[in-house]
Amino acid sequence: MSQPYIGLTTENDPIYYVDDITDYDGSEDGDTASSMATDRTMSTLESTEARSYFREVYGRMFPADTNLPVLLPTDNAGVVRLELQHLSIKLCLNGNYWGPVREALLAPTPHRKRVLDMVTLEGSWAQEMSREFPDIDFVSLDLSPLTPHPPRPNVVFEVYDLYNGLAEPDHSFDVVHLRHAAVPMKDFKSLIREVHRVLRPGGILLFCEYELEAYDAEFPDIPAWASLPGISNALRLARGGLAHQGVNAYVWRDLPKWLPWDSSFWKEDSLYEDEGSDTDTESESSVIRSSQPSQSETDGPRGFTGVQTWANLMPASPWHPDPRLREVGALVQRVWADVWRNMGSSLQLSGMSEREATEAIRAAVYDIEHPPVRIAAKLHTLYAFKMDPYASEGRGEV
Repeated sequence: MSQPYIGLTTENDPIYYVDDITDYDGSEDGDTASSMATDRTMSTLESTEARSYFREVYGRMFPADTNLPVLLPTDNAGVVRLELQHLSIKLCLNGNYWGPVREALLAPTPHRKRVLDMVTLEGSWAQEMSREFPDIDFVSLDLSPLTPHPPRPNVVFEVYDLYNGLAEPDHSFDVVHLRHAAVPMKDFKSLIREVHRVLRPGGILLFCEYELEAYDAEFPDIPAWASLPGISNALRLARGGLAHQGVNAYVWRDLPKWLPWDSSFWKEDSLYEDEGSDTDTESESSVIRSSQPSQSETDGPRGFTGVQTWANLMPASPWHPDPRLREVGALVQRVWADVWRNMGSSLQLSGMSEREATEAIRAAVYDIEHPPVRIAAKLHTLYAFKMDPYASEGRGEV
């Protein structure tokens, strides 16, 4: 039986923190209040407790919380895969961030800067960013304790569910980083409203998500259904399985429409409760209960400005003439093949027989490892600024 990638907790070993989300009225100073909330609610998570976060499905380990969608198992192989995926994304984007993040984090302010990383998974992004910006405080948040994280003086690692919202006060972060958050967050609209609440005015939202399609680099605007039938069919099955579990697999497409300050997304009557059409297929407990905003949050302008998006075409095999992108292709190919070799449990949970799942996986892996075209993936990135009432005309970023 597979085991979650969790080590024993000793005095010198990595630890997790668990935040049980206590009530917070937001009346204290932002930095002080956040520290107080953290001191009140966090405790060290021992190895035996960590294992209680997981359950076995068809011989593989998945998060025990049944509100979390089932896609990939959480075990040792998954941690290695996520590390390789992080490296491929970093190589493709030439770094860990895009947009004016560095300028924003290094700009002088009267408060100590803070960054929220969701969903932290294997923790590579938070670890590397905390080393690059040692004078910035990072909160690394996940829904289940995937792996022990080496402690760092400017990083707090937290594990808790989000059904009661983010356990942070209003206007308490300068940057919020969302990567691979679309799959585990069924109620993504409410998550975005929570992100908006905890961002400072003028703060930056970073978003990064793969599109669940395969492409031929010669025709990057059209999914390669005909030339890559194996992987295309497998991705179709994955999208269908996620939709059945209440996940929007097209958040990368919808988010740029939701964020702008003049979008209907920010209507007064829907700001802190999701539209009925989106919650009909979700269980009551899977809906994020946004924390009550402060008066300044409800009275001020809502939404984001300066929304910028990119569809980054990533080689999914080592075909690219540029050495850096050729390495990206080799990494993506390895990650994709490993992903599909580990999709048997989720395909069976979606109703396929073991034989059908095995055949779908075989066809997908064959396309990945023996592509007849220059196979590619699309990685969607976005940044946007939370509305700042003190910027010019009340709609600009700092």
